[in-house]
Amino acid sequence: MTRYFSAVAAAAFAASLAFSLVACDDSSSASGDDVPGSSDSGAALGSSGSGDVPGSSGSVPAGWEGLPDDVVAHYWMLTTCGEDFYPEGSCNSITGTDGKVYQFECVGTQWVYNQDCEEPMCLTPASKLQHPECQFPECNADSEGLVHVRVTGNPKYGQRYVFYRCEQGKWAERSAWVECDTAGVTEGELCRVQTASPGMMGYGGSWNCYKYAGNGTWNDVDCPKGPEKECNAENKGAKEKIAFTNDTLFYMCSEGSKWAELSVGEYNCSTGNESVGDTCSFERDGQKKYFRYDSIPEADSRWVEAAFDPELGFCTENDANYWARAYAKKGDEYYYCSGTAWVATNLVPRQETDPRKEGLTDEEYDVLDLPKDAKVGDRANGLIEYCDYGRLLDLPGATAYDYCFSPNHYRYRGDGSWTAETLDELHEDEIDLDSLPCGGSTWCCAETEGMKRRVFVSFDEPEVIYQCVSEEIVVVERLWNRHEEKSIYF
Repeated sequence: MTRYFSAVAAAAFAASLAFSLVACDDSSSASGDDVPGSSDSGAALGSSGSGDVPGSSGSVPAGWEGLPDDVVAHYWMLTTCGEDFYPEGSCNSITGTDGKVYQFECVGTQWVYNQDCEEPMCLTPASKLQHPECQFPECNADSEGLVHVRVTGNPKYGQRYVFYRCEQGKWAERSAWVECDTAGVTEGELCRVQTASPGMMGYGGSWNCYKYAGNGTWNDVDCPKGPEKECNAENKGAKEKIAFTNDTLFYMCSEGSKWAELSVGEYNCSTGNESVGDTCSFERDGQKKYFRYDSIPEADSRWVEAAFDPELGFCTENDANYWARAYAKKGDEYYYCSGTAWVATNLVPRQETDPRKEGLTDEEYDVLDLPKDAKVGDRANGLIEYCDYGRLLDLPGATAYDYCFSPNHYRYRGDGSWTAETLDELHEDEIDLDSLPCGGSTWCCAETEGMKRRVFVSFDEPEVIYQCVSEEIVVVERLWNRHEEKSIYF
């Protein structure tokens, strides 16, 4: 079943955007005799009015005769219309001291008195927030029956799902059963739908269950708490499952004669004697599924889904770890593990392709090519590289990069000795920010024109050299060894 999600701001925010003005009954009200214009109360506000409204920033517009003085006195408080917030066709109001609400319609760029003004539901930002269906795709004949799910709440404390279905040109709020497909379903079958997520705090999640009664009807039922079969000492370790029309839950009879929920990998692969590195495969939903027993860390060993290639092998989230990424070669092409697939690449760390690395530790290999004819203070990169792929580095810019860089830098000390660069040495060529040459709000100003700063942005990104150019801080170099621009995002 096709469905869409959208997150909508809280109603309180929407309420804060609603605009209604209450006139003050004071001596500053303008006299109706001072308001020029025709006798037509529906005429547009023009700029020809010459009467002054006390406290206003302009003259009284034409076309408001017959309205109470206190309403006319406050016409200028209406927000400008014809713009994004109040586009043409939107309504606004002033509440007079008589308690009556006077309606105005935005026509062109002018507010026109129209007591019957009815604003289209999704016209203004405020109405879009107040009516969730304004955020949905168009409901028409082509989308009849489409389900849309609105998400409320927040990821920390949990989110609630509200379900809508396109019915005869309108989005109608419905119970969660609209997520249950009836194709091929027989009476008595169960369907379960998540109606709230637990959030990062670990509580607040909920599910609704339904039983099919035929003819497209689903009835509410209590969700099963476990398999019907009894869990006891005799069948400890036994596995059972509960099948729904749209899901399956897996269980194992565990300690204390209780059914413990399992993942699909645990249900199909667990033997009780597995060890890190074991692999498993099985058919599910018409597809071959691959799993490997991994540890992140050792105390949290578990069966995790893997990508698999007969020549490249298994690939899981462990193999996509930045500092220990898995690489493999098929034919003449190299691949890296993305966690969900093997991806072909032109950029591979040197230690993966250099035959000299065999038999050497990373530390020994890293210094293998440090120059012999250096002078004291010279800087050189180690051979060990780390590579990353599809990384956006120019936020809020648009370029995605594949890149490889050397994380370790060395300084020549003399007598053939190279040692790791110290933190002080790393920053010794930077501009002295303690001197506050630009007053403290920035390090780039006329006094520092052309000066540079080198910043190690994060532990898994190449260093960046910034320069002050025309009092703007710009990136002039990234200290990577090789890189490729992959794509542009807009």
